[in-house]
Amino acid sequence: MKVLFGAGFLLILLVHREQVTEAVSLETNKETDTAEDVCVAVDDSKPSDFLYIGNGSSGAIPVLHFKLSEIISFESQFELRTFDPEGIIFFADMGGEHNWFLLALRKHYLEMQFLNDLSQTVITGGALISDGEWKQIYIANLNSTLIVTVNKEEVIKYHQQLEKDVEGKGIMRIGIGAVFPNNNLKLTLNPPLDGCLRNWDWVRQETPVLNRLIESSESQRCWKSVVPGSYFPGYGAAQFESHLFIDNLSMKETENWNLTVELSLRPVVANGILFAILDLKNNLSFSIALNDTQQAFTLTFAGKDLGSLRFPPELCSGEFQVQQLILANKRLVFKSLEDEVIWNVADDFEALQAMWDQPGTTVYLGGLPDWDPAAVNSYYHGCMRVKIQGNRVDVDTAKNKYGGIRSHSCPANLQRGVGK
Repeated sequence: MKVLFGAGFLLILLVHREQVTEAVSLETNKETDTAEDVCVAVDDSKPSDFLYIGNGSSGAIPVLHFKLSEIISFESQFELRTFDPEGIIFFADMGGEHNWFLLALRKHYLEMQFLNDLSQTVITGGALISDGEWKQIYIANLNSTLIVTVNKEEVIKYHQQLEKDVEGKGIMRIGIGAVFPNNNLKLTLNPPLDGCLRNWDWVRQETPVLNRLIESSESQRCWKSVVPGSYFPGYGAAQFESHLFIDNLSMKETENWNLTVELSLRPVVANGILFAILDLKNNLSFSIALNDTQQAFTLTFAGKDLGSLRFPPELCSGEFQVQQLILANKRLVFKSLEDEVIWNVADDFEALQAMWDQPGTTVYLGGLPDWDPAAVNSYYHGCMRVKIQGNRVDVDTAKNKYGGIRSHSCPANLQRGVGK
């Protein structure tokens, strides 16, 4: 009889005696900052037994192959740490597109999906997962009943009747953090999960090949301690289409159009572009940058240097510093907690408003596009939390994003040691 994915099959995902592991390397090309450059030192240590599962969008997917004939247990567990509300923990299949299983997060909670010859099922529920704390997730199949616990509390119990005469032959593939390339599944979630696994125990089997993979590749490991935010490594930027931030405005509201941007910063190096707008011809229309030489935020508008605002004294304190941009009523206000600057931009205000609504207008965070000659000196290195038009920006929604950027986590401060 066929082996089917379902509640009764979930726990045999990583059963094997001979393992084959595949992965694509994704080493971050980060430059070494001198001691004089460093604004806030971070603890970027990565334990060799922490597995980072968010590399799927860059092609770095650990893929495991398992012999089904080696099944010896129906219990599995691991610990998961993430601030990310949505993404794939692992995906498994056997025999193609019609026999698969998915474990993911959606809106901060666990979601399981599986498809086999008997049914297609989606189960969501349980405890809040995406708070940055380590969660022990335990899964057991007892008499065809799937039991899921989080920190030893039962959160899901599901029964499915399966065929009992199972041959247990063949190979199963497990993709950690992503579905397999060229898969035609249409998932209604954002696949990359900026998360970390540790202390995994897959059906009471050792996984030495996976352990060696983590030890040999820094990009497959996680930081020891993390805080919420988006981490930019000093190379590469995130690109968004401006329509993501456009509200459905009435005619009256359109006449009173404004643009608000809030940047909460903890820079490793006080240099680089934080926020930029490019028109449909890829001309730089607006930018906010850190300038270490001037010890100030510098702004450009409509291709001209607009002015600057001095750094707050606490910029390198290790605490997040909030900067606000308000573009309204033909004025531009840029302020920190201690200072603000106001410019009259009447000549270019309407042009920026019209451009903001046009298809092809793009927003960049953390630098300029890599084809721009100025890009190499534009990249921001540090942690950032961004709000545009009052809404927090999820970096996972970027149209393009450098693989070394972490969407929802940053390494903790070295001197403070504060983090999850």
